[in-house]
Amino acid sequence: MRLQLIPAGVSRTHMSVPEEITISQSPQSRPIEDALTGDLRRTTLPGGLRVVSERLGNTAAFNCGFFVGVGSRRESPLLHGASHMLEHVLFKGTPRRSAEQISASIERVGGDLNAYTSKEHTCFYTRLLAEHADRAVDVLSDMLAHSVIAPEHFSAERTVILEEIAMGNDDPSDVAHELSARRLYGPSGLAQPVIGSVDSIRAMERDAVIDHWQHQYRADDIVVSAAGAVDHDWLLDRLAPLDKLLAARTPPPQAPADGPARHEPGVVVRRRDFEQLDVVMSWPGPAYHDASRAPLEILLTVLGGGMASRLFVQVRERRGLAYSIDASDIAYSDAGQVCIEWSCAPERLDTIVDVVRGVLADLLDRGITADELDQAKSQFRGQTLLALESPGAHMSRNGRAWLNDDPRTVADVMAAVDAVTAEGVVTLARRLFDTDPTLAIVGPLPTHATVSL
Repeated sequence: MRLQLIPAGVSRTHMSVPEEITISQSPQSRPIEDALTGDLRRTTLPGGLRVVSERLGNTAAFNCGFFVGVGSRRESPLLHGASHMLEHVLFKGTPRRSAEQISASIERVGGDLNAYTSKEHTCFYTRLLAEHADRAVDVLSDMLAHSVIAPEHFSAERTVILEEIAMGNDDPSDVAHELSARRLYGPSGLAQPVIGSVDSIRAMERDAVIDHWQHQYRADDIVVSAAGAVDHDWLLDRLAPLDKLLAARTPPPQAPADGPARHEPGVVVRRRDFEQLDVVMSWPGPAYHDASRAPLEILLTVLGGGMASRLFVQVRERRGLAYSIDASDIAYSDAGQVCIEWSCAPERLDTIVDVVRGVLADLLDRGITADELDQAKSQFRGQTLLALESPGAHMSRNGRAWLNDDPRTVADVMAAVDAVTAEGVVTLARRLFDTDPTLAIVGPLPTHATVSL
């Protein structure tokens, strides 16, 4: 099919006995899985604050993250970018600490303090030695509950975020993913960028952001996750005042409407004066809780999960058309995205698209081999477990999992992937690739050009 390129528009003392769940690893876990996981405990405090900790051996580190269930997805047009703005201004000082003292209190003992905002949650996190754990919890609690958000700090961060938007606009990969999201998720709030737009940030009012903070940062929508050398009972005691304080906050009167995602296949281009094109080919994919996520892991590994994958072999090794090509996915609570992405010279675009189509057609026609299945399972297991050598990875995984009401342990995930069959992978591939993709292209491609899909 030949499609005319479509130019893009410019565009989280005493207390009553908490509810507690102790999670033990499955007896079927392999020894290495047991070695890389620890004492995992979950507790819901009286005000609704959820606390998960995983005590790990052989580490002196304390990793702690506050996961807030608010991101850019459900922001109104007037508040587009407010969650990300909050991520910035909550670092700017409290009645007890200036902005410099917030950072110095962690850095002076060798620790790190940072945050990020996504489309469905915001996270503030720190890593330091366990002997300074009290400092970490105190600083993070102070920021989330007592920040001042002075007018001069709000104004300064507005300028910083406008610079951040400009930086993102200069990153062709970021732009390609943004174009893809608009076509894949419109009119859902998932289509809008996390950071906001130039117009929305310039128009944003400080009082509106403070109101957003007071309504959204509530005890019942926050998970505190800690991993490493952590004492769960001590952590509950330290978080009890924050739980009581945030429990008094009320939710907003009505959340902004968020329409269902609607995929619009086709080709969309943003002209940029670069040497290469950045290309993202996307299809709707499984949501976070979808049962097909286990076969998806195998499918993506076979297609583009490394230098031995089918796409890499065909595009890079045999034809030398691009430096690399990858297959990946993004999952949200009720939607998802499967991507194949690469960078290339403009004159090689059509050829690479044809090669990708051929690789997909071959997989749908002939399936995957027993050797590919076994290799992909082994690769997924190794990559997952190696990532969990870091206490920070445990902290992050546990926090996001409970925020998403996901009870699975690492052993559960491994068991699901181990149970995947070659037939199940092909069945999923046929479901995913049965529709035309969205092809987002950023770079020096003439607007009158055509490309095969």
